[in-house]
Amino acid sequence: MNRFQFVEDHKDAYGVKRLCEVIQIARSSFYAWLAAAPGRLDRVTVG
Repeated sequence: MNRFQFVEDHKDAYGVKRLCEVIQIARSSFYAWLAAAPGRLDRVTVG
């Protein structure tokens, strides 16, 4: 599991801001990762 997936999995319990602070990633990076999720799914399912 990567750090972004960890934030996604636990954001309801702790909040994105707090999780990003604790694991030292930028919130903007998390949201960029989240926005790119559909593209990742397309690449996985096509191949």
